[in-house]
Formats: sequence, structure tokens, C-alpha cells
Amino acid sequence: MPSPINDFRRSKLFRAAIIVPTLIALIFSIFNLTAPNDPEKISSNFRLGIVNLDAGSSFPLISTQAIKAISRSLPFRVGLFKDSETAKMALSNGEISSIIIFPEDFSDLALSENNLNIKVINSDHLTVSETQIASQLPSTFQLGLSAFISNLRLAKIQNVAPNSQMPVQVELENLYEAQSLASMPSPFVMSFITWLSTMIGSVLLFLATNQMTLLNRAYVRTVIPVMTMGASSLALALIVTFTTMQWEVFFMSWFFSWVISICLSWFFLGIFSTIGIISLLVILPVVFYQPALSGTMIPLAAAPEWLELIGSSVPFDSIGRAYRSVIFGSSGGLPIFWLGASAFIGLFLNWASDIFRGRMKRRW
Repeated sequence: MPSPINDFRRSKLFRAAIIVPTLIALIFSIFNLTAPNDPEKISSNFRLGIVNLDAGSSFPLISTQAIKAISRSLPFRVGLFKDSETAKMALSNGEISSIIIFPEDFSDLALSENNLNIKVINSDHLTVSETQIASQLPSTFQLGLSAFISNLRLAKIQNVAPNSQMPVQVELENLYEAQSLASMPSPFVMSFITWLSTMIGSVLLFLATNQMTLLNRAYVRTVIPVMTMGASSLALALIVTFTTMQWEVFFMSWFFSWVISICLSWFFLGIFSTIGIISLLVILPVVFYQPALSGTMIPLAAAPEWLELIGSSVPFDSIGRAYRSVIFGSSGGLPIFWLGASAFIGLFLNWASDIFRGRMKRRW
């Protein structure tokens, strides 16, 4: 009499069900962690176009002093343009990322008691990083130039030379510092790969065992995920360790992702066994919305309201928090309750559905 494992090996999808989860972990982790974004490099390559129309009588022009202050305080590349039309054309062609325009009466208004306006022109047709940085510039310019003008007016009242130094200096302390560029996206990559490899592995295992006898397939769906997710998690942990150069996180990366993957696999397989492959209509969106739901790319509160409602009901972000605790040493750990509940529900549905079907077949 063939054993359940031998019966499983005769399936056409046997190799795919065993190998694909590990391949997903390798491919996605390599491509995501070997070319991480460098925030400092992105900021230093942001190109700010400045149009100075100031025709004031002061020397040097207040706008010129403001431009020098901006150039010193912001990590951007700065380009000067004679008029707004030339600058807009450069922005349209992607040669610059944003435009700030100083009006003709800037110096005169700066030395008076009146408010003054400067114009910022952005565009959403550029890269995502440029668009995100540019969207924050109006408030940044407003704060910086307001402080500059206030200092200038105070110096005028006191009849002293203006001080170009900022009156407040910031002392920066980083509580959990990334050890490499790859460390920063690692929690997201680990979270997303865990969900993706688990979902695809569960689908392949479900299809590969569908023609097996009822109790045999329940046994295989219980045992095989432990092995396949172990291999997939090992591949993920190895890539994370090599790319982040954090050798000390290898074991915990492997252990955390293995435990999470097994519990999710059992849960998915239990759902598939009960409802069928049509349950992918719900599972697939949950997996691909993990950049928002996991709390690793953006805070859950910054997600669209309907996603925030889902994430507040089911704490998907607890998995992202667990991976952050591994990479950065921050507070957090495995969400034992939620993982245990998922594993129990999945195993129960897996075995109960097959036992129920077996009894119904014998009765008829």
C-alpha cells in the first residue's frame, strides 16, 4: 500500500509544489535587496530650479541671500533660471524636479512689515521619489524662509547685521540605526515574500494533492508545508543576511519566517480544502496589499480608509513588526496568538473537511 508521501510524489505538480516557494524567496529577495534605494542619494539628485525675479533696491538682494541659505540647508542640486517659462520647460522635460519663484518685490516686502508670497511649481509626471519630495517643499520653504525673514527684520529693528546662523540647532539621535541600505527595506521584503511564497506554495500543494485519497491528502497538506516553508525561509534568511551584512540575524530571520510561513500555509490550505480555489479572490488581494497592511512600507494609519479598517480588524502589521524586531532589534516578537489561531483553524478545516467528505462518501 503506497504511503501518502509516495502518492504525493506521483502528482505532476509535485516538483513545482516543493521547489517554487524557495524559488520565489530567492528571486524576489535578491532583486529587492541587492538594489535598495539610498534616501541620501535620492535627495542629493533632486534638482531644484530657482527663478529670481527680484528687482529690489537693496544690495545684496534679500532673495540672493535666501537662495544661498536654501542651497546650504537643503541637500538638493540647485539651478538658476532667468524666467519662469524657461524653468517650466525644464520641469516639463524632467531636467529639474521643482521650481521656486521669487517675485519682483521680494526684497522690498522682506524689509517691510507686510507678508510676502513665493510661488512653488511641482509636477506629478516625474518619478515617485521626486514627486514625494516636491510635495513637501512648500511647507519646508515656508518655514525656512519665514525664519530667515523674521531674523532679517529683527536685525533691521535692532540696527545690527543679520545673523545667517540658525538660532536653533538640532541634535539627532537614531534609536535603531540601519546597518546597511538593504536593512531598511528588509522587513517589507521579508513580509511580502512570506505571504507570496506561502500563497503560491499552498495553491500548488492544494492542486497537487487534490486527486489523492482524503486522509492521505490531509496528511500531506499538514506535513509538506513544514519542509517546503523551511527551505523557502532558509533561502530568504540567507539572502537577507548576505545583503544586510548582519550575520547575527540569520537564525532569527529563518526561525521567524519559518514559523509564520507554516502557520499561514496551514491556514490557506484549510481555506482551500473547505471553500476551494475560489477563495483566492479574497486571499490574493490580501497578499498584494501587504505593502500597506504590513506597516512596513507606510504606517497603517496612512493607508486608504478601507484598508486601514481591515488592518485594524486583523493585525497584519504584527508580522511586519516582528520582522522589524529581527532586523533592527526593536521591541516586538512573533504574534503567537494570531499565528496559533490561524494554524489551528487551518488544520481543523483541513482534516475536518476531508473526514466529513469521507463519511459522506461511505454513507452514500
